[in-house]
Amino acid sequence: MLITPISQTNYSFKKEDSRSVQTKQNKNKTDRVLLYSLMGFSALMAISMLDRTSKTRLQKLFAEEVECKNKTREINLHKPVEMEIKSFKDDTTVESIDNLVGLNKIKDFVNKYQTLLSNKKTAREHNIEPVSSILFWGVPGTGKTTAAKGIAKKLDADFIQIDKELFDSEFVSVSARQLTTLVDQIEQHAKNNPNKQIVVFMDEIDGTMSIDKGNNSKHSEDLVNTLKKAMTHLQQECENVIFIGATNKDPNGLKSDNTAVRLNTAILSRFNYQFELDLPQPKYIKEAWEKLIKTQSGKVKFTDRQNEIISQKFHELGMSYRDIKNISNKMNIEDAVEFCRNGSYNSKKNLIKVLREDEKIGYNSVKKQSMEQKKKECIIKELEESLSK
Repeated sequence: MLITPISQTNYSFKKEDSRSVQTKQNKNKTDRVLLYSLMGFSALMAISMLDRTSKTRLQKLFAEEVECKNKTREINLHKPVEMEIKSFKDDTTVESIDNLVGLNKIKDFVNKYQTLLSNKKTAREHNIEPVSSILFWGVPGTGKTTAAKGIAKKLDADFIQIDKELFDSEFVSVSARQLTTLVDQIEQHAKNNPNKQIVVFMDEIDGTMSIDKGNNSKHSEDLVNTLKKAMTHLQQECENVIFIGATNKDPNGLKSDNTAVRLNTAILSRFNYQFELDLPQPKYIKEAWEKLIKTQSGKVKFTDRQNEIISQKFHELGMSYRDIKNISNKMNIEDAVEFCRNGSYNSKKNLIKVLREDEKIGYNSVKKQSMEQKKKECIIKELEESLSK
């Protein structure tokens, strides 16, 4: 086989081929640049079209939402008011006023009312007007709503609550018309059941109705006048209806220099009786506390002396009945979980833990401010030391 020496090899055709390859590569690069430019331009056009489409869709969706709201508003203007009647006769979650802690003045009043209710002839002979309206006032958590339900339970009365959402319409005329419709339904129900007591309850009446010289008035005098007429009408036409209003503020403005806390004087004058519900005293705190932490098996978690100390410290912390119930619920959960895990529990430790973790403890509902953390911690520390003795 003939082998040609490398030095004699002719590379002329290879050099020519290399130039051709280089030319082709340059051409390919140019083509790629043009292709990428075209792809980029197409992408920009696509994004632009998508953006326009998205804006169009958003505008369309917004227009549909506005139209939907307008339809909903139109429906609400003609939405019928439905009266909800509740009976607590077989409701074990609602207790009679007699079984509630404290509220002695209200209990005594209701017992007298019940006596006169069964002796109407004697009541008329002594010029005693029917009890048609009561106002409960006091700081949040003192039992105003609970007391109203407790009265209904004791009297075996139907309970109808006028929800403040009824007055949330932006149209005053609608709110007034809805209130009038609801009162007509209450009157009809009362006349259809003349031997049945009916408790009509309206919570946060100060926030719903206009307040004298206040900046928080939500409605015009039209709505206030409607309520005045409604209360007067029910008093005159339905002897079996008791209208109970509740407010967190002093309705007479006697305990505040701020005139905005007063209820509209015309509304206030239509309440036959007023009761102030204040924060509970230690003896009532103790009674409520023992009732709330008692297990179904009757297990006692604290001694009587310890419960007295707890009640005193709770009073120093400014606790309402609502606060006491909240703390007892949390402590009971801690006890139950610990018992599930270990077969035993330490209520003293769990109580202190719950108190330290609850930010609402020590909040003054009247002054709208919290107790100083240092003072709050000092009271809890004193309680912890007392329970350890």
